[in-house]
Amino acid sequence: MIHHNLIAPKLEESTCRRSRSSRSIFIASCLCIALILGLTSSFSPAQTSMELIRWREFSYGMETRPVGSGMAALEAVHRTGFVVVSEGQFARVTGWVVHTSSPDGKQYHQGFVVYDFQDGSSILAKIDASGQPGAKQVGSIVFVDGTKRYKGITGRGTISAWMPVKWDMYTEVEASFSVSKD
Repeated sequence: MIHHNLIAPKLEESTCRRSRSSRSIFIASCLCIALILGLTSSFSPAQTSMELIRWREFSYGMETRPVGSGMAALEAVHRTGFVVVSEGQFARVTGWVVHTSSPDGKQYHQGFVVYDFQDGSSILAKIDASGQPGAKQVGSIVFVDGTKRYKGITGRGTISAWMPVKWDMYTEVEASFSVSKD
């Protein structure tokens, strides 16, 4: 029994040491993570000031080119039109967009467009939307590049588009963006 009493304090003492050691490792790990997060937060996109932009645009097909495909009907459409930005600004939109009708009845349009503003600034954007024929098509817009006041633009948003007549398209855009300060 005396032997048993001598073992118990040693066992309890080693458990306490392990417990203190585990807590020290845990605290050190938390401090390292906090330090890393603190150092990288200044590089986080969430820390850049984002601006919201909304506009409505009307575009029409200047030129269409059927593209052969056994899977779906594809047509490349050279679109042009006008944009009214919420601040009362106007812009011109041009670009090539591929319109696809799939066998399941859904329609898609993807492509690149350029928005040219009155002050000479421009935005290059990638668009991607889909929906049922004759109904609203919903998708995304991603800003790829820009000039003048939009130089270094990054951001993305949503688009809602519909075509009341073939190749006439009405689109509403709502996006957040930031411009690098060079």
